[in-house]
Amino acid sequence: MKKSLLPLLVFLLPSLSLGAATKWVNPMDAGYPVIQNQGWTDEMSSYHRLPDRAKQNVREPLWNLSLNSAGLALYFTTDAPSIRVRYTVTGPISMPHMPATGVSGVDLYRISPDGMKQEICFSDYSFRDTVTYSFQNLYPTDFDGKAPEYRLNLPLYNTVTNLEIGIPDSCTIKFLPKRTDKPIVVYGTSIAHGACSSRPGMAWVNIVRRNLNDYPVINLGFSGNGRLEPELISLLNELDAEVYVLDCMPNLIGRSIEEVQGLVISAVKSLRANSKAPIILIEHAGYSNAETNPKMREQYVNSNIAQRRAFDELQAAGTPNLYYITREELNFSPDAWVDYVHPSDLGAQQQADVVTSKLKAVVPSVKKYVE
Repeated sequence: MKKSLLPLLVFLLPSLSLGAATKWVNPMDAGYPVIQNQGWTDEMSSYHRLPDRAKQNVREPLWNLSLNSAGLALYFTTDAPSIRVRYTVTGPISMPHMPATGVSGVDLYRISPDGMKQEICFSDYSFRDTVTYSFQNLYPTDFDGKAPEYRLNLPLYNTVTNLEIGIPDSCTIKFLPKRTDKPIVVYGTSIAHGACSSRPGMAWVNIVRRNLNDYPVINLGFSGNGRLEPELISLLNELDAEVYVLDCMPNLIGRSIEEVQGLVISAVKSLRANSKAPIILIEHAGYSNAETNPKMREQYVNSNIAQRRAFDELQAAGTPNLYYITREELNFSPDAWVDYVHPSDLGAQQQADVVTSKLKAVVPSVKKYVE
């Protein structure tokens, strides 16, 4: 008895028609800035995080990391029932402690019809010479005929080139202009950079942005290279920030308490000389194995002692608009880490919620944005 081929054809036809009748759009051809959460917009024409001129002033490892698209996103509306994304990357697809979906992948959220939440869209994906994501069966519901709004988060730990978004020929797509609110600027380490989140949307900096109704957050986290260097602080001073968040203690371990204290004081004084924006200092969240390894415990304790001393000295000197988040407030559980220091999705969520709460408390404009 011959089996019917109809079920197989029904399964194959949507993907065949999608490939045959897909139009590809390059966001860079929009004619206006569309890359969200990026600084130095007037100088940028790529999915990088620092302007080209910075290459002359920062260390090579830091510059290379700045080419990663951590924290960047594309916002758009489309009536398409299917969305494809394709792009190339220049670095390794994955790392031993972080999956390809976090290192090199994208993820897509749709704004709910009432505008109150972001709903994750699942996709098929492939990591080959060209990375491809395929989001299907996105038929709008309860949108009153309007095209839904989407958020595409870009890879955390890779450099993106040749990105295009594909939709059916009969559909339309419109990229939303970059938001121009004064941004929250985060300067930090691999933890801010996004290690070791399972996908871009789960990096703590991106969670903060989602918590704040997409208030712009610029991610200047550099894996192993968030060291409060004057060259980076100088670049931060060029950004007209609503608030600065400094989360660099994990990259300053092994230095003397006096040296770390001096770096914190210098960084805060430099920022305060150029801006009245609030500055939030974040302590080292600790290590997963600190209770079983006294040497590890000593490292984070000393860096936090140094930063706390710097904070107290700055406050005693009358430095205004300076705030602090302690390790105890972060309160990571043993399961909040992937390895000894990098947060799991659970840890990233914990840090994001603590930082969000602090931002709402000390930055009135941010609190107003989410009400």
